[in-house]
Amino acid sequence: MVSCQRKTMHTPLPFFNWSLKKALDVSPDNFTRARINIIFTILVISLAKTFVVLGTGYMGDQPSQVLRGGIAMVLYIILIKLLLFLPLRIKLFAHVMLLAGFLIVVSNVFVYTHTVNLITVQFVFMMILCSFYTLGHKWGIFYSIAGVLPVVIFLALPGSNAIYGSTNDKELVSPGFEILAVLNFVSILLAHYFFYKAFDKNVKEKEQLNEQLQVSVAKANRLAASRSDFLSTMSHELRTPLNSVIGITELLLQDKPEERQKENLKILQSSSHDLLSLINNVLDINKIDSEKMELELTPFKLGVLIRNICSGLRVKAEDKKLALVVEIDEQLENVSVNSDPTRLSQIIYNLAGNAIKFTSTGKISMQLKCIAKTEHGVDVLFSISDTGVGIHPDKHAAIFEMFTQAESHTTRNFGGTGLGLAIVTQVLNLFKSKIQLESAPGKGSTFSFAIKFATTNVVDNPVSANKTRTSLDHLRLLVAEDNDINKMIIRKQLNNLNIFPVIVDNGEQAYKANLSDTYDAIFMDLHMPIMNGYETAKQIRASADSKKSKVYLIAFTASVTEQNNILETGFDDFLYKPVSIEDLRGKLEKIAARSTGVALI
Repeated sequence: MVSCQRKTMHTPLPFFNWSLKKALDVSPDNFTRARINIIFTILVISLAKTFVVLGTGYMGDQPSQVLRGGIAMVLYIILIKLLLFLPLRIKLFAHVMLLAGFLIVVSNVFVYTHTVNLITVQFVFMMILCSFYTLGHKWGIFYSIAGVLPVVIFLALPGSNAIYGSTNDKELVSPGFEILAVLNFVSILLAHYFFYKAFDKNVKEKEQLNEQLQVSVAKANRLAASRSDFLSTMSHELRTPLNSVIGITELLLQDKPEERQKENLKILQSSSHDLLSLINNVLDINKIDSEKMELELTPFKLGVLIRNICSGLRVKAEDKKLALVVEIDEQLENVSVNSDPTRLSQIIYNLAGNAIKFTSTGKISMQLKCIAKTEHGVDVLFSISDTGVGIHPDKHAAIFEMFTQAESHTTRNFGGTGLGLAIVTQVLNLFKSKIQLESAPGKGSTFSFAIKFATTNVVDNPVSANKTRTSLDHLRLLVAEDNDINKMIIRKQLNNLNIFPVIVDNGEQAYKANLSDTYDAIFMDLHMPIMNGYETAKQIRASADSKKSKVYLIAFTASVTEQNNILETGFDDFLYKPVSIEDLRGKLEKIAARSTGVALI
């Protein structure tokens, strides 16, 4: 059986504890608590009986009974006190109590009453029951025999064939009476023995099963950790070349290709982004399973974010000759919120992407409606509607499960893994929201959800109010990257911005380069040989030179789930791979403004 461990079980009780509740609280399992309750109850009742013995002995002028009652009273008080002080020593108290019961049976039969009266029989039964309940079947046999033996010996003695001191012709004559009494005791003893032997065996089997379960759970946890590490490693290894493909495609598009080449490059770019999204979904499922996904709080303009998302989705919609309509409540146009734009984008991309995928003709509509607005917050209702195939009501719940789609032919006709809506559901849980679905076959679908945002007046915007660009060619940058393709891409991107960086292969070289020269910022990949980005950031922050230790650090990461670790390690900021030229420019403008002491709003 599973032990219910208490937090206080290792905390010793004070010597003057008189609380049964505290004694029970330190017990490791329900059986121990039951045994403590049994012993405590018997001791309290036995203490009450000593008062009866003292009173009747005094009233009946029986000094020996008074003496015996007084000794028993002192013994029971001591046992109660010790039980409440050391409740986990219950076996010791049980032995003492059963020995006292044995002495009482012997004294009753051979010293005081010279009969086997009701009280004596009750003490024998109490010994049998208590020994089995508190000490188990082996000690139960021992103390049961010890309690029955004085009675059997007394009945075997000549002239002691009477119970309660009387005989009549209706009672069975000796030795039949004595034999029946012994057999009755044997029946009681064996019944308890067999039951508690089976009970103890069952408990031990449960304990063995629990031990096996714990071993299995530990093994499962190790397998889950191995799977998590494998997925993280594989996703990194897959995204590294894929990020290079996306980066090279962006560079080629910036080189003013021919129209025919431009069309092919856009197809390549779209396909590589789709593949990257799939890899990110697989990684996110892994993070959800291990409960490592958290929201990042960043100020941004809600309307701007949604329009940027839709501008990218509009290309996909137009490829299928679909209209993408965006309607944003006027109250939300200029609202700045403090939330996680990456996760919100993930929700919109998945829902709108599905709408485009499952719609052949018509349009996709995205609406943002202000439900409520206060000085410090705003409630927003998001709705994504389509004129697509629709979903039967019986399938509404199933489509939000992993690797599940509405119909068996859906994957064949439209493709997909069935991960998107499962991730949407989990990410919305982080926003403390739930998704609603209205759909029917042939009538399209509407997915909606509401999020409560905290509003803010400050938004990180790398473009100034007059839309002019900050000069960047004066910046001195150090880049630590071990992948040759990534080096080439970041070099070309920076060269296009008139920046010519120093590039090193690993964190150790980056640390030494920072000590030997002065840089406005260091861009670092997180996964490098010799010394990774995390270790390098810690080493730099620990530098004795305060100026060197405060250099601006930006991490390159392909995972949206690493941002908390990145910032906690000592990085100032991060860039997601594949790095777009606009995102890179935005970070550089922040660095340029920082070096001149001008804050970008």
